[in-house]
Amino acid sequence: MEIATLQKWAAEHFGDKVGELSLDYGVARLLVQSGQLGEAVLREKDVDKEIVDVLFVLVALANRCGIDLADASQRYLYERSPKEILERIAG
Repeated sequence: MEIATLQKWAAEHFGDKVGELSLDYGVARLLVQSGQLGEAVLREKDVDKEIVDVLFVLVALANRCGIDLADASQRYLYERSPKEILERIAG
């Protein structure tokens, strides 16, 4: 599934509900889901499901902020070198 399709699906299925939530709450949910992903990695179980949960929270936050993730990703790739992106991912 392409990211634009996922964003559209998310907006259609839970966009109104997410639109009512504050950005602070969305970021808090991202932290909760990231913690659950960490636990899944340690257990070596359900990692795929937890990654998707994190992805859905990110998509919901992007939709809430009016950010087109496909466009933002494309711009980011042009603004940064692969080395810079890797440094942000791997530290």
